[in-house]
Amino acid sequence: MLAPVFIGSVLAWQQGIPFRWGLFVLALVGALAAHLGANVVNDVFDFAEGTDQAAQKMVPEGTTVATGSQALMSGKLSLGAFRRLALALFALALLCGVVLAFFRPWALAFGVAGFLLAFFYVAPPLRLAYVGRGLGELDILISFGMLPQVGSYYVQSGNVTLNALLASLPIGLYTTAVLYFHHFLHWRADSAVGKITPVVALGEKRARIVGGILLLLIALMILLDVLLGVFPWYSAVAALTVIPVLLMLRQATGDLKNYVKLMATNLNGNLQAALLILVALLVHGFVHI
Repeated sequence: MLAPVFIGSVLAWQQGIPFRWGLFVLALVGALAAHLGANVVNDVFDFAEGTDQAAQKMVPEGTTVATGSQALMSGKLSLGAFRRLALALFALALLCGVVLAFFRPWALAFGVAGFLLAFFYVAPPLRLAYVGRGLGELDILISFGMLPQVGSYYVQSGNVTLNALLASLPIGLYTTAVLYFHHFLHWRADSAVGKITPVVALGEKRARIVGGILLLLIALMILLDVLLGVFPWYSAVAALTVIPVLLMLRQATGDLKNYVKLMATNLNGNLQAALLILVALLVHGFVHI
């Protein structure tokens, strides 16, 4: 969540728009609170419906990573405490959105849209993560990638442009890849409880092929943004961050340890790409001041 908010804000600044620190802090705090709240809500619904407990009982130890919050599973925190935590986080996000709306009327709309998408990722009646067909991944692309980046650009500039939308795609896709490769860590548990993730639907082998296509699409979107002048030309180096992930993907052939390495490599690639793009935008902005 840090990456899209920072990049969206700096993208507006390097285009000559005065940077508004107060609005930036509100957008950042609100986005982080909403993101954390969504994660807590996911744990609440999965635990309340017995999904996490069933997954741990039905899958042999050592073949999957435990799903859900271990604080809930161990009894260290109650379900009520988790619900109150989610409510507090969403209340903080709403407060930030309301304050931002005084300066940027549509800011609250971005927040509400993101909240609904994140909430119904596992919440009934939609439960997009359980339905499959890539709806959960599309949800993450929009709610944790495109909306916060375009929204933070809007908070700084007061408008939404095609460049802002194009800039949000590679970052959003990289965020989606984090979720996508995370599915490999617990796909057997997901299958056991009827959660139709892409790995469950496609099977390991075909899901790895789709993962490779996703990584190539990320690199292509970065290069496309460079060609269209959305990012400075030297941002193209960020496309190279998918190479270690692709190499690790070739080694991830069903062993849980390799899937953990794949997840870690992808997280590193995501962070490196975001930092490279952010630094390139900052350099471009300072050079053209």
